[in-house]
Amino acid sequence: MSSPAVSRAATIEVELCWVAEGGAKAPQVCIERLTLPVRATVADALSASNRPELSIRLANGSLAAAVFGEAVTGESALHPGDRIELLAPLVVDPKHSRARRAEVQRQRRGDARWQRR
Repeated sequence: MSSPAVSRAATIEVELCWVAEGGAKAPQVCIERLTLPVRATVADALSASNRPELSIRLANGSLAAAVFGEAVTGESALHPGDRIELLAPLVVDPKHSRARRAEVQRQRRGDARWQRR
């Protein structure tokens, strides 16, 4: 029988984070803490999660995975303390969104020197 220290050393703790769409309610950030074997992958973490639909959405491309903001695949190895983020695709390109907001502000101010010709 192994001691608790040995079994604890053979596992890692990670966090799985995603935004749950609430339908009529506002979206909510969900965090699930998982204890996994040392050589676990992102796919292993999703399999161990209480939310099996997340694995399906990652497989069909409606979600992407990242660890601390860096894109990863299902086969990427995890390390102690990693935060796996499940990300939905961008609806609007941030660059275009910023340009539109700036244009609206310019029109409100009536600043002719920055208006497009």
